Amino acid sequence: MYDLRTYLATKDLPGGPVYIEEQFTAEYQLMNPQITDSSDDRPLTPGRAIGGLISLVLLVGTGVYLFVAW
Repeated sequence: MYDLRTYLATKDLPGGPVYIEEQFTAEYQLMNPQITDSSDDRPLTPGRAIGGLISLVLLVGTGVYLFVAW
């Protein structure tokens, strides 16, 4: 089964439509109980810690910017 929404959005491209299998769509992954029941228990690595810190700084920076700009 293919994702119909992606096909309809890309059917008029010069290279032709883009086919994405249904199992790779976000809707399928959210509704699939085998995927949603798995927990993320991988150990914290330095890369994940740095990425999380950068994300937090960007989120706080955006909030401060919006607060000051208001």
